[in-house]
Amino acid sequence: MSKSSNWAVVTGASSGLGKEFARALASRKYNLVLVARREEPMQALATELRLQHAVEVLVEPIDLSIGGSPVELQSRLDERRVAPSVFINNAAFGLSGEFLGQDTDRLREMLNLDILAVTELTHLFGKRMVDQGRGHILLVASLAAYQPDPLLAAYGAAKHFVLALGVALHVELAPKVIVTVVSPGLMDTEFNEVSGFRPKASLKPAIVSPTKVAEAGLMAMFAGKSSVIVGKLNRLTAFSNRFTSRHLQAKLTYRISK
Repeated sequence: MSKSSNWAVVTGASSGLGKEFARALASRKYNLVLVARREEPMQALATELRLQHAVEVLVEPIDLSIGGSPVELQSRLDERRVAPSVFINNAAFGLSGEFLGQDTDRLREMLNLDILAVTELTHLFGKRMVDQGRGHILLVASLAAYQPDPLLAAYGAAKHFVLALGVALHVELAPKVIVTVVSPGLMDTEFNEVSGFRPKASLKPAIVSPTKVAEAGLMAMFAGKSSVIVGKLNRLTAFSNRFTSRHLQAKLTYRISK
């Protein structure tokens, strides 16, 4: 396979937001590398995108929470002579509930994926893009990054890390590589099922579709923005946090989430 600058990599591409990123990029005529643990749903998505958009789609099943997997992914792309100009760092999952009641192994797996893998992948692909002289990287944080989150404590802390990392790298890697962070709030995806999070009915007006989040994130990235929060209520929440203490934010979030 010959090199092309028109390749995009999407992690977490087997469901939810990752699938919508892939669809939005395919509609922009990007060839795609789909990355996730589960191969079967990615193969189905690959078939859909090839038929609808006449793009090349590669499927790379890999568990990014395992140490060494980011290097393994890049090695696979090198073997295929694929040099992406867009990298969507989307793979993640959350854990909901009392922090001390969470399984230690599962907690470690989440932090490995949400922090370590995100950091290593950004480092690896960022270096290649700087060498190429151009590139775009989109990191997926969350509204949970904007305040302490009782009952989502470690997940919220991980997303705060992603937000801080991305905004810092937006400055550090410019102008060759554009790094952008997109922060959705509640979405109708598998996140709630996997994390065990059960949003109250009062929070339903804040739910934003994965399609809208993917499009907003890509538009912000291609416009060269450092970050974007998707959804009016989510933007209002993040803005209002500027006027309260972290302690009060944590108490209010706990009250809403209980």
